[in-house]
Amino acid sequence: MVAAYLRIAPLVSTAIDPLALRELIYGNVVPADRVEHVRIRADPHGTDIFAFIDTRDPKEAADILHRLITKTIASSPQLRMWRIV
Repeated sequence: MVAAYLRIAPLVSTAIDPLALRELIYGNVVPADRVEHVRIRADPHGTDIFAFIDTRDPKEAADILHRLITKTIASSPQLRMWRIV
């Protein structure tokens, strides 16, 4: 299992509840993603996302998380103004 990290931030000043964000992410996970666990840490300037992916390859884990968050942002109206930074 490998930990992958990504940071997202809003284009305009807005916040999202970390628990709500985690639920949005889990709602986009498919079995092929092999996501074991997601942690969210928010601060005034953005949100850190940590995911534990069932793989031994750190690049693969990072790619899976990037695809998952891209899909989550695209499919969630609440994240319309958020981007990966």
